[in-house]
Amino acid sequence: MLKRILTAIVGIPVAVFLVTQGGKLFSAAVFVLAAAAWREYARMTATKKINCYIITSFLPSMLLVLAAGMGKSEWFMPVLAFGTLGVLIEGLLRHCNCNETNWPLHTSTSLTALLYVGLLFAHIPLIREIPGNTVHFLGMEFARGELSLWMVLLGTWASDTFAYFFGMAFGKHKFCSVSPKKSMEGAIAGFLFAFAVTGSIACYGLRAGIAASILLGLTVAFFAPVGDLIESILKRSYDIKDSGNFFPGHGGVLDRFDSLLFAVPAAYYILKLFGN
Repeated sequence: MLKRILTAIVGIPVAVFLVTQGGKLFSAAVFVLAAAAWREYARMTATKKINCYIITSFLPSMLLVLAAGMGKSEWFMPVLAFGTLGVLIEGLLRHCNCNETNWPLHTSTSLTALLYVGLLFAHIPLIREIPGNTVHFLGMEFARGELSLWMVLLGTWASDTFAYFFGMAFGKHKFCSVSPKKSMEGAIAGFLFAFAVTGSIACYGLRAGIAASILLGLTVAFFAPVGDLIESILKRSYDIKDSGNFFPGHGGVLDRFDSLLFAVPAAYYILKLFGN
């Protein structure tokens, strides 16, 4: 418990500072987190003797995050295309020359790392740097991208927090076999509070309009718990409790960013769709 408290005392101000600053410093921090997340993923797969290719999966993953930090989202498709080709070719070479068996298993695992870590993490700098005029919310001034990221951060926080506390207090019905401790009552509470928080910030902060605000609220409320469940499947598949120990007392990067990795890309494209 002491580790958790100390990590929060240090980590929360650092996170607020980085999100507020944005720019290259924020992008560099996301790059470090993505690299740590890829390593966690690779270490999980290694417990089942499954290789996650460094050259053709890790490097393109980091290139995606780097491109996003530079505002070069047009690089995404070429990087994904050549990364995919690279993974498949490396798998072929390993199968032929290194006696690596089960080609589909190793290559699909490496491609999943490229998509799950590289592509999804790359959207965090993208949403932070969404262009637009400054906006005001609760008496404070924000860059549009900054408030967009805060919207998703606070929405996912509301999803996790209220699902946990309502589940502890009122949970009676199991929600999903993937995560047996989660309850239907908690899931409903998390969904409603995530929708309310996200929709309110979208409407009154970003001035996104009623339709866009409702859609953003529904998007974050849906994708945040899905991201959590996906990471639960990963950990159960590899028989581990935490993805790592990057955050002492709180687990690994994937443990802390699982909901965000799904909610951020979904919200980003809704914002782009509505021109916000």
